Amino acid sequence: MIPIRKSIRRIEHFVVYRILHADDTPHCLALGIALGVFVAWTPTIGFQMVLVVLLATACRVNRRVGIPVVWISNPITAAPLYYLNYRLGHYLLGLFGDRPVMEYPWLKDKLADFNSFSYILSSIFHADFWSKLAHLIGEITADLWLGSIILALVLSMLCYVASYKTIVWYRTQTPRGRRFMARKHRKQQRQSQLDQQQKT
Repeated sequence: MIPIRKSIRRIEHFVVYRILHADDTPHCLALGIALGVFVAWTPTIGFQMVLVVLLATACRVNRRVGIPVVWISNPITAAPLYYLNYRLGHYLLGLFGDRPVMEYPWLKDKLADFNSFSYILSSIFHADFWSKLAHLIGEITADLWLGSIILALVLSMLCYVASYKTIVWYRTQTPRGRRFMARKHRKQQRQSQLDQQQKT
């Protein structure tokens, strides 16, 4: 129970202080979240945080909110997430003609064996293993990317709308949010006065 409570507190702290109370506009925050969701749904695991930083910098939106979001796709969730993307892409491309089915009996049969790990270790030094793996990847790449891009676009747009409306509602309708906006407004006024004094 303790790890679950700690995880809930961390999520709550991130949402409140990194998003709702961030010193940025609702648009920049919501777009940063949307970019994180978009990148998380693409098969770019391992490079996703770098991609979010580059895209957020190019779009001039908040980078800090997008980086944690990419962890939606991680070593635990990657397989079911990418398989869903692949199935969607395979179905859509199949409307325009027959598509190769993702079959890998040469690997599936070996993985069913008790000594599958030793098989993989011994096979990685053979060119045949890598040629078959490259062929498998080549067959599913178009399907995977098409499904990934479509789902990424849909989910990121939904997340943008939901995030934007939530941030605006929190800052205008809740007492805590209104206090935050009042402090932010006073801070901006003080900064504006200091800027005017420096000019004069």
